[in-house]
Amino acid sequence: MKVLIASLPIGTGHDIAARALTESCLTRGFEVEFSHHLVGRARWETAMYFLTIHRLPALYAAAFRQADRSEMVWRRHRQNWRRVGQNLLDEVYQAHRPDVVLATHPFALSAWAALRERRPSLRLVAVLTDLSVHRFWFEPLADAYAVWLPEQVEELRRYGVPSERIWPTGIPIRASFQNGNLFSRYRQGPIILLGGGLGFGPYYRILKQLSGLPHPVLAICGHNEKLRWQLDQHRWPERVTVLGYVDHMPELLRQSRMVVGKPGGVTAAEVAQSQVPWVVTHWIPGQEQINRDRLIAHDLAVRGDTNLQAVAIELLRDGSFARQKMLEGQRLWARPLAADHIVERLAGMTSKS
Repeated sequence: MKVLIASLPIGTGHDIAARALTESCLTRGFEVEFSHHLVGRARWETAMYFLTIHRLPALYAAAFRQADRSEMVWRRHRQNWRRVGQNLLDEVYQAHRPDVVLATHPFALSAWAALRERRPSLRLVAVLTDLSVHRFWFEPLADAYAVWLPEQVEELRRYGVPSERIWPTGIPIRASFQNGNLFSRYRQGPIILLGGGLGFGPYYRILKQLSGLPHPVLAICGHNEKLRWQLDQHRWPERVTVLGYVDHMPELLRQSRMVVGKPGGVTAAEVAQSQVPWVVTHWIPGQEQINRDRLIAHDLAVRGDTNLQAVAIELLRDGSFARQKMLEGQRLWARPLAADHIVERLAGMTSKS
């Protein structure tokens, strides 16, 4: 089977999910093409996204809600990306001849739908990387949708998607998160502050509060060298360590005592599998606000934006009700094999075509 995995690096989660799917496809001997062919056509949207979430978050939140509510905005958006697909992707299709396209970004989904319409044998699957279904994810020509939570199933049904086309598999995460113990191995592991690829949020203020706790803290900045440099400018207690990219994040999360950060969808899936209490302290308006509320509703995280130290003290305490409740919620909702389950369904889908 030939699989093309279409992503866009607007945020980091879409690409992480795409690479997890790539791993799973290669394990099964499928031919895989990881596609960034639409990046050049998304430059304006990417620039506007980063500008508004950093400088005009209230405007971004309002635009996000309006686009979700308006069928007219959705139709215009879909038509625009279908034109992109018609103009750009036919050559890509001819070069790779995929049987299935897995789209981990809604823009890629709409663009490849133009090819799906002209080539009935091509299958198109949407792989959602957040915890809600924004209207831009709705594509009438999609053959299936991979989602995590039951709320997403209901949202897709309201758009008229048949139940058999909705796969409650979870969000794909890297295979390395499947290994190891379910619970943190060391009772006194560090608090992990996740900086995120976008550098969005009041990280200095958050780390300042965490540094006041009698507990080791690791601030992980990933590839965000600007954030690492900014945090390194301050004098922290010896129990605080600021790091850049680490290549052993799955093991680090499993050994941590608590995680602090923003509620990205892929991060949520990784933390749930790691079985470690999670405090969300800030979020991108729009999709991550919904992520936050649904994580809390399913006992996968708690808010700590106004009372971080008090929340942390409670979650760090052995046997606390809040800690045990969250670990149970994570054990219930963890989906470490999401990528494998999505890929397993592809063979059955193409055999029916």
